[in-house]
Amino acid sequence: MQLRPAAILLALGLTLAAATGCSEQVTGSATADTNATTTRPTATTPTSRRTPATTAAKPTRPTSQKTGDVKIGTKKKSTGLETCGVLKSADVEAATGGKASADGGCIVTTTDPTAVITQLVTIPGTMEREGEKKQIEIGGNTAWQVASSGENCQVTVMLTDDPAAVTSAFSVSVLAFDKFDACAAALKLAQQGFDRIPNA
Repeated sequence: MQLRPAAILLALGLTLAAATGCSEQVTGSATADTNATTTRPTATTPTSRRTPATTAAKPTRPTSQKTGDVKIGTKKKSTGLETCGVLKSADVEAATGGKASADGGCIVTTTDPTAVITQLVTIPGTMEREGEKKQIEIGGNTAWQVASSGENCQVTVMLTDDPAAVTSAFSVSVLAFDKFDACAAALKLAQQGFDRIPNA
């Protein structure tokens, strides 16, 4: 399959946008207004006119993958990990059969076959793709495989069931432009990454 450079750049850009999200640096510090009162919106109170609460709300975790249903056979370290450095180019090359463009990083592209691989130690559910989802296990831990055609597959494995852990999952996504099994490659890479992450 011969791809035009524009198509490869578009796919790489979309993958990069999904991996990094929108961000803007904000300076200054937040302080609570000591004279403010908390008002809950009603049918007559527009949400844009709410006053800020005097106490900070505790952040909540995304609920797209229920942590209550998580099985942990091997508890892994979930703090102090390099967000995008678990897998190396040799891992990507072994799983895809291609030549990797860089040694590690959040996004690695390969040639011969052409593919885009993303890896991330992340919050469960934040990078989840649309597609056929099935629950699997890696190393005795709950994992999910999401396939959205034969060319795009994501595998996310839970590292811990600790509710205080923020980045409690490791996720690998493979977008294949040439014919090869993206889910087999994603599963192999997720397993290698899981094995490489130290036990807690």
